[in-house]
Amino acid sequence: MKTTRQRDVSVHADVVGAVWAAALATVVAMWSLRVWEWRPGLPPSLLGDSPVVLTQIHQILYEGWFWSTQSVGFPIGQNASFFPELNVIHVLAVKAIGLFGGDAATVGAAYFFVGYPLVALTTYLLSRSERLSRPVSIVVAVLFAAAPYHAERFEHLWLASYWTVPLGLWVVLGVARGKNVFDCDRPRGRRILLTVLALALVGLSGAYYAGFIMILLAAALVLRAGQERPAGWWRGGLVSISGLAVVAALPLIAAKVGMSGTTLTGARPATRTVLESERYAGRVIDLFLPWEEHRLKPLAALTQAYRAAGRPVTETLALGVVGVAGSAALVLICLRALATGRPAPQRLRLWGALWLVTVAFYTVGGLGSVVALLATPQLRSWSRLSLVLLLLGLLAVGHWLSRPRSKLLARTLPVLALLVGFLDQTNPLLAPRYEDIASRLDGIRSYTGTLAAATGPQCGVLQLPVMRFPEGYLPEGYDANAQLLQHLTNRQLAWSHGGMSGTRAGDWLMGIELSNPSTLISGLRANGFCAVELDTAAVDSTLPDLTALTKLLGEPVARTSDGRLVAWSLPVAEGGTSSDRERLLSPVLVGLAAGGLRIDDQDVRQESGPWAGVTTSNLSGKDVAGIEVTVDVTALGADEREVVVQAGDTELGRVTAVRDRATPLTFMLNAPAGYQRLTVAVSGDPVRDSADRSVSAYFSNLRATGPETARVVSLHGQARTKLIYP
Repeated sequence: MKTTRQRDVSVHADVVGAVWAAALATVVAMWSLRVWEWRPGLPPSLLGDSPVVLTQIHQILYEGWFWSTQSVGFPIGQNASFFPELNVIHVLAVKAIGLFGGDAATVGAAYFFVGYPLVALTTYLLSRSERLSRPVSIVVAVLFAAAPYHAERFEHLWLASYWTVPLGLWVVLGVARGKNVFDCDRPRGRRILLTVLALALVGLSGAYYAGFIMILLAAALVLRAGQERPAGWWRGGLVSISGLAVVAALPLIAAKVGMSGTTLTGARPATRTVLESERYAGRVIDLFLPWEEHRLKPLAALTQAYRAAGRPVTETLALGVVGVAGSAALVLICLRALATGRPAPQRLRLWGALWLVTVAFYTVGGLGSVVALLATPQLRSWSRLSLVLLLLGLLAVGHWLSRPRSKLLARTLPVLALLVGFLDQTNPLLAPRYEDIASRLDGIRSYTGTLAAATGPQCGVLQLPVMRFPEGYLPEGYDANAQLLQHLTNRQLAWSHGGMSGTRAGDWLMGIELSNPSTLISGLRANGFCAVELDTAAVDSTLPDLTALTKLLGEPVARTSDGRLVAWSLPVAEGGTSSDRERLLSPVLVGLAAGGLRIDDQDVRQESGPWAGVTTSNLSGKDVAGIEVTVDVTALGADEREVVVQAGDTELGRVTAVRDRATPLTFMLNAPAGYQRLTVAVSGDPVRDSADRSVSAYFSNLRATGPETARVVSLHGQARTKLIYP
């Protein structure tokens, strides 16, 4: 038994080890991200979801939280409760950093950089709890912080902050070994506190990591069931799972409260489907292939060639050479134990069992798909479990690195593993191009300043093209969230993009009357708009509807130096009335729930399998009856197919669609206030298209007309303008 002095020395040594781990991880971050080139005011990225993250941070700093703002989604504003973030602990961390000053870009970058030492710190603590030596624990901690996954993830900042994963795995391992504090008759108070704290941090760190740890806790209970166990052995695991579920549910309850009183006018944003768990799951081979951006070009080329010929991958999944070595060893140990019955160290058997369970959820067509089918499809990106696989693989390597009794080997091997892992898992050539980011932001800042001076403060800006937020169809090659960048550079203006799809705040934009620019301008003025902006990277400036609008607006009042963003002020004389205001915000949108929109010079079309839907989004607040809908239907993969539109058990329309020729299908429907989806059934077995999708028919050129008292809009007609992407 250790004396008090020995315990004090041990604690002091672990503090020193944790500091070393955090310091080395900071050096890795500085090297990988070339932090010396960064300056305050610059985010590490402007691509992908980075503008969304920056917008959330902006709202946290200036508006207290990120669930409600009037500066985007103008004129109604954004209610982000409809796209709830469960990353409460990260939001609080950002809020704390913001107390020291700085804008959204500065604070976001700071938390991104700090994520490296935070991950190293929690991983070091996990490694020491697994009885790895201190030097080896430092190596494991630094390599986990330097996962290839990390440097690319600013656009998913909350996912990049995966320092809670080792805390969750610590609880999982305790449950699997029967050492969970809730199993004990006389649990130690300190361990109870640490377990509760770990569960709370994991539960408030986002849906993915909370969900993954919950699954692993259930797996640990199953593993525990196969061992010798005392009465009530299940108690600790069940209490841990329940506690984690309760904590993770708190932000969802808060979001539910935030949604109350707002009528849905479309499908809930970011509602996932079962098939997305197939699309965003991982493949085992992706774990073992080199990093796609490896500093050695031949290794990078190998992975790039494989992926170019196969299924697209949306995440960085590579484990790196050290993680692969540990993972392969765990799998081999498990297989040997099954085949020969030969014993292996208990912790290796446990890590190996958890690795195999994790990969069963991670892989395409695995248990993640079962969860999506039977429980919830919301955890679609099962490939993100690669982080857990990497951590288990690094722990396995740490086991063997901790074994040498020779002082020379005990010092040399960890340093060698750290050096190999560092070179393998990082590539400074991929560091953010801070000068390019600064140049782009400075150009936008100058542009928005000029626009604010020309229009005055508190001005609303209609942004073209119109796109759904947070997810929707986009112009080819266009960055989904680029329209949020303007909001980040000028707080005097308000911007139309950013209202939540599925609510009136976002859906009214789908119905703007581009074919009648005078009416549109009056409605905009009545709602507080005083400018229109065009992003020429997404739109051909010679489009007829755009030309007709800009002819009325005259010369632009602001333009970026590269000509990408152009803005016109609205005529002051077009003041608009209350009826103009309501007309603009109250369309009845008629569309199709089917495959992605395809737009060409002749048709707007959507492919469908055996089931599709006709949707109405009635923003007027009053039921609208007597809407006539016509859509052309063409059979795919069969000479004829019967197509039926139903509202419940009532048949609204039917047609026999034929191959290679469009057949019109006409029916009448009523649009209740809010959202409805009618069923469209296509007879016969579907066929596989060139993209390996099940298809039965395609629908084109949807038209809709209604009574004079309502403004009924076809989303196909809106898409034809190439200025609106429904």
